[in-house]
Amino acid sequence: MRKIFLIALAVAGSLSFTACSLSGGSAAQSMAMERARAYEGAYKAYMEAEERYLNVLFNIERMPDEEELWSMKRDQMMELVQLRELMLSARADLDNAIQEWEKYLIEMKDEAKQSKAGNFNPNFTGKDGMRTSPGQLLPSEIHSSKRKYE
Repeated sequence: MRKIFLIALAVAGSLSFTACSLSGGSAAQSMAMERARAYEGAYKAYMEAEERYLNVLFNIERMPDEEELWSMKRDQMMELVQLRELMLSARADLDNAIQEWEKYLIEMKDEAKQSKAGNFNPNFTGKDGMRTSPGQLLPSEIHSSKRKYE
């Protein structure tokens, strides 16, 4: 039980440390990276607990009369269940963070397309394509039209 608390404390500490030290990239990317590290830590802890549980099961098979092994099995099973819940929660957080990052990337891509396209009328080519209406003067044409009437 104490190991689970220490693991949860380590995961929370790594999240707060990385949140304070955002080094480049977007906030969504940083969040996804944090969640990935948290999931990796939870997965590693789960796999270690599973290995210990399998060792206890092996020892029980060899020495079924040992009462201490049965209590160790119960404790290991409870730890394994708690770590599994922690790991699944971390995975759900990671999935949500990745979805947020993907939304951010799509928004950035759309903004880049809009700024790149500008006001372009597909019915006209060249300078005429930049006009929003047929009689609109472009900034370069304003000065030449004033000179005609003077």
